Amino acid sequence: MPNNLFMFILLLSVAAAVNTAREKSKAEVIYETSSSLSISDVREQIIKDVLGGELDPEHNHHVRVLISPGQHKTSLQLDHPALSYTSWEGVPTTEADGSTSLPIISGGIEVPFNRFTSWDSSGSILKASLKNLGATDLGKMTSGNAVADCQHDKVGLTINGEQLVLARWPNINISDSTTADGWMWTHANVDDDIPIHAGFKSMNDVSDPDAARLLNWANESNPYVHIYGEWDWADAYASITSIEEGKDGFVSIEYDNTDGAPLTKPYARWMGVNLLCELDSPGEYYIDEDEQALYVYPPSPLKRTDSVMLGYQPGAVVNITSAVSNVTLKDVDVRDGRHEGVHVEGAIGVRVENVISHGHGTNGIVLEGAIGATVKGNSVYDVGCSGIRASAGVAMTLEKGEMRIEFNDVHHHARWKRSYQPGIFWSGVNNSFVGNTISVAPHNCMLGGGDFGDGVENVFESNSLADCTFETTDSGGFYTCGQGGFAFVNRGNVLRNNTFLRVRNTAGMGVQIASSQAVYLDDQMSDWLITDNTFVECEVGTFTGGGRRNIISNNTYINVGTVHYLNNQGMNWDKDTVCDGCSEIKPPGYSEGETVCSTGAATWMASFGPAAKEWASKWPEMLTIGDDYCGEPAYSSLTDNVYCGSLAGENYFLGCPQGTDVDCSDAADEEGWMFDIGGNTFLGECE
Repeated sequence: MPNNLFMFILLLSVAAAVNTAREKSKAEVIYETSSSLSISDVREQIIKDVLGGELDPEHNHHVRVLISPGQHKTSLQLDHPALSYTSWEGVPTTEADGSTSLPIISGGIEVPFNRFTSWDSSGSILKASLKNLGATDLGKMTSGNAVADCQHDKVGLTINGEQLVLARWPNINISDSTTADGWMWTHANVDDDIPIHAGFKSMNDVSDPDAARLLNWANESNPYVHIYGEWDWADAYASITSIEEGKDGFVSIEYDNTDGAPLTKPYARWMGVNLLCELDSPGEYYIDEDEQALYVYPPSPLKRTDSVMLGYQPGAVVNITSAVSNVTLKDVDVRDGRHEGVHVEGAIGVRVENVISHGHGTNGIVLEGAIGATVKGNSVYDVGCSGIRASAGVAMTLEKGEMRIEFNDVHHHARWKRSYQPGIFWSGVNNSFVGNTISVAPHNCMLGGGDFGDGVENVFESNSLADCTFETTDSGGFYTCGQGGFAFVNRGNVLRNNTFLRVRNTAGMGVQIASSQAVYLDDQMSDWLITDNTFVECEVGTFTGGGRRNIISNNTYINVGTVHYLNNQGMNWDKDTVCDGCSEIKPPGYSEGETVCSTGAATWMASFGPAAKEWASKWPEMLTIGDDYCGEPAYSSLTDNVYCGSLAGENYFLGCPQGTDVDCSDAADEEGWMFDIGGNTFLGECE
């Protein structure tokens, strides 16, 4: 062997040995929590050791913090540079039945058993004083926009980790087969001769006990209405301002909509909440802020060993900020937050793995600008709003997010605000969402992109979405929207090899009749590849609301009502956002200096944006959209799909504005939609 080659190999071996030694040294620094050393104590000790030189401030180490079994009533704040390259790991416990328990990080305040006394004659409802427990701020009811806002600031309650609901009417009925989570609604009576407003009447007069009970709400300190007022796809909370019995014996309810709650159309669905007089069903609670008292109807008789926790911690129970990088959170149960379970903002290289996040008022796990994050194998449920919210990457600059959201199980989210609170919210550039299971969603299972957030070159693969949109209409199990000028600047996204099961409304409608679809590209959203997916027992399989260069191919549709719905809204009622009068060349958006003109936004992005050259190189067609079959669903296709069976007696291959009982293929050809349809096969009844 030549000497120079020998020396080269020797140097490589030495370098490898040095790197291995460094990695080993990183793994040697271990801290452990104990009965005398809390999570906060360990956090402070690590900071002290780094600043004092006990640990290398350049982070040539890997700190592991072993979180001991049991319940830790604290938050975890990873907000100091000294905490970078730390891994916070629970030590699991094997129970007698063979199951595994994770250490609990609870943002709650425990209500001791000896504080509870019987409040009603049956002894089913209990009362406890909250004074001197440290619960100085019990939160408040809030209202807001029916689409954008989560609308939650109220301290919650869990018993042994099970989330209870605020006292209401109608009560939850988990045995009702029409709704996947038992939520019940009543309907509004609105006179035809009165313009719709923030109010309604009872469906019957006070001879009906369900109408008469509403009069009792006038004595409540802060009653609220929860309502799908103007649409069956957007709900909101609003403070009740008056309750009166009219001369006709019907009860009128008026509410405050100044914060954005919708008005009430005839037959709108609604319920009353935050009502002590309606505390009459197991699993409900009520908090009197003035008296500082908790009233609760436990799901089962309360025992001394039960853990009753106020969901108290504001913000997030675990907070990871941009001050740190390359931190890991794994093998812990995070619960009892007034707002969020885990929040990561601006931190690079974060891992969240095998975490159970539940019993929170708003969201389970949130990542904002978390470049290179991995969120894997987590379980999120019983949260008031979204399960997981994941955002990284910027469309204007094409900065890549490179997040991996993988193999998470999200179910029973949107337990407070029902609509636009998906199991997984996504936005950004070059992120992947793989192998996730999302189920029991009153509205969207997955939502993002478009006017909700950037959406460029993301991949959604091998996910399972089930029982989505069961409470809403005109909705999508997987939904993205091109309003606000975003229709043509969300490009290169792939939806591949996913399964959609039972995406349809089952709980009934209120103010409108419309369909729910498994995949919904709304308002001219464009340039999606939808391939090799399976749709089972869905009302509509795929839906393209106009849009360009959408490829729907090699999918399988089993017992669906309509295989695909297509339209050409850019040629008619939505024409002014792409063609007529659409001449502004500005960034997309609703703010000053932005445009809702999708054609102009596309031109700006590929001509004047900070990454214009790269945009124009990747997608040169953006420069000519306005002159190239403007407004048509051009260069899109529905090819080589197979379908079988029917749903509720309906079996349509295509739906379109002309109807489902017409040949939409001919309609598309006659109107020159530039939409290719071919090679699709009907297999008859499904085997």
